[in-house]
Amino acid sequence: MTGDDDRHRPMIEITDLVKNYGSVPAVRGVSLGVARGEVVVLIGPSGCGKSTLLRCVHLLEEPTSGTVRVGEQQVSFGGGGKALTGRKLAAYRSRIGMVFQHFELFPHKTALQNVMEGPVTVKRMDRRAAADLARDLLAKVGLAGKEQSYPASFRAGRRNVSPLPGRSPCRPR
Repeated sequence: MTGDDDRHRPMIEITDLVKNYGSVPAVRGVSLGVARGEVVVLIGPSGCGKSTLLRCVHLLEEPTSGTVRVGEQQVSFGGGGKALTGRKLAAYRSRIGMVFQHFELFPHKTALQNVMEGPVTVKRMDRRAAADLARDLLAKVGLAGKEQSYPASFRAGRRNVSPLPGRSPCRPR
């Protein structure tokens, strides 16, 4: 695939992904594609495999079988698939962002400084460019004008989100 076809190819593609912990299945044959710029939400009850799926995509957990492709890097598991290690694993992970369910912000840093931390520390981005990026990202999530606020000043809260009626939230379609 080249040229025009690449624009229609998903940026992230997961095929028949399985993750078992011993005899206990955590992810059962999930397949999905995420286009460049697309926003996808995983919704489901506790324990249905949402975090495990994300950890498998990020290669924090090694899937039992299946294929994960992010950009041009494809990794297959089970049946002779070879896991990434060292620099190749670090390069793969550097292209993926992940916010953990129980994330912690640096309480002594402003919102802007917290968002800049990854690009500056991990990607070695210039501080000015990272600040511009951080401002854009804060604006995207409705926090424009809060760049100099500290984490303690933000109200934490959760919204209850239910799956669509008649759909099992954690089963592949």
